[in-house]
Amino acid sequence: MDKLIRFLNIDPAATRHAAAIWSLIEHRIEHIIETFYADVRQSDAAMALSDQTIQHLKVKQKDHWRALFESRLDLQYFNSASLIGIKHAEIGLDPKWYIAGYARIKGDFARIILNAPLPLLTKADLVVTLDKYVALDMALAISSYTSLLVD
Repeated sequence: MDKLIRFLNIDPAATRHAAAIWSLIEHRIEHIIETFYADVRQSDAAMALSDQTIQHLKVKQKDHWRALFESRLDLQYFNSASLIGIKHAEIGLDPKWYIAGYARIKGDFARIILNAPLPLLTKADLVVTLDKYVALDMALAISSYTSLLVD
């Protein structure tokens, strides 16, 4: 994970920007996740998920995004991101849906940033940081997913 963090240039400025992203999306995250899972429920992949499982996933996803944007990039976060990939592999979720889900949530986050009353350069910095953080999270999860397929 440290190599990815360095490669993505997640530095102190990115950490500050990530905190700013969280402050913008925190009050809207529950709505974003609620809408996401309402649409997921309509997909073939999620038909077998119980309401209780969906509720659990919503809580876990909010906690996961919080940890990511608060830059708690420690072993607990690494394990959480890896476990997401493992769980998706275990239920047989095709990675294309996983990646599409990321794109959808990231788009919702980007819209919040772009509509915020901030200077254009600040918005640009936040969107670049959003890309870095989502790429890190997705790389960890997909790496654990594909390592299960190879093993």
